Amino acid sequence: MTAAYSSVISFHTNPYTCGVARFNQALAKSMQVPIESISQFVASRQKVSLLSLKFDEIPVEVSERLLEGINQESAVFDLFLHGINRSVIETKFITKASRVIVASREYADLISEQRKDVIALFAPGAGMSGLRSTFDITLLTFGMAHKIRSEGYRKLGAILKPDSRTFQLEISTALHDGTSFSEDFFSVGSEIGEVFDGNVSFLGFLADDEVSRRMSEADALVAFFPSGVRENNTTVLSAMAHGCAVITNLDGYSPPWMKHGESVFDVNQLAEFPSSAELSAVRIGAKKAVSPYNFEQLSKLLLKREK
Repeated sequence: MTAAYSSVISFHTNPYTCGVARFNQALAKSMQVPIESISQFVASRQKVSLLSLKFDEIPVEVSERLLEGINQESAVFDLFLHGINRSVIETKFITKASRVIVASREYADLISEQRKDVIALFAPGAGMSGLRSTFDITLLTFGMAHKIRSEGYRKLGAILKPDSRTFQLEISTALHDGTSFSEDFFSVGSEIGEVFDGNVSFLGFLADDEVSRRMSEADALVAFFPSGVRENNTTVLSAMAHGCAVITNLDGYSPPWMKHGESVFDVNQLAEFPSSAELSAVRIGAKKAVSPYNFEQLSKLLLKREK
């Protein structure tokens, strides 16, 4: 019998940080039903949900609250298990479920005494994403995706709108000490999505060598700041040293060697997106302008002593 599910229930919902969440997202999409977190789940005897879980990942108190709600409503559910830990709470769910499905034959053997009708299936790998699209212009930016919501993007959007070229924004994120990859870390504001017609690619955390390669290959780095770019904005200086054109915002405190149309582009002074020739000229100018500002020169200045 094929069950018509109302939803797929998952503990974690961030596919970037959890394999089970990634599986559940793909499964829900394939079955054309919504994916819901345990905290959103409302038990119902009228609807059958698929609980796709790994109890090792779930605090016992969360599992107990979920089971309590199911018992109160006499709700019917199927259970897809991504692991077996033989815990008391897992055993209760296995007993209560209408059907129990596991992701491997080994898991089925582990619970066969409790559920002789256990169904052993599999867990598919990620599908092919298709051929990589090509774009006329690739822009690169660094930072937390959900915080990249600058006034600069509204201005950039107005500049890109009449341009016939196709554009893509690549975002590399960094994880700082004391923080974690929450789901909104990978979300992108509708404002930015509209600017690039949804052509936004998340690169994740990149090693230094890969950052260097991306900077060398990108048409331009996009970096906007609350007031303006400064001489301590290391990403901008790094891009300039790589000969990568930078689109940023200048103000009175921006260093004088960052000049619009010569070593960087100021989004507030752009009427249209730069041509290939203008991008090439600024790449050359950027490398020249930033050449004195390196660790060797900084070391000399720090070690200099007045006699």
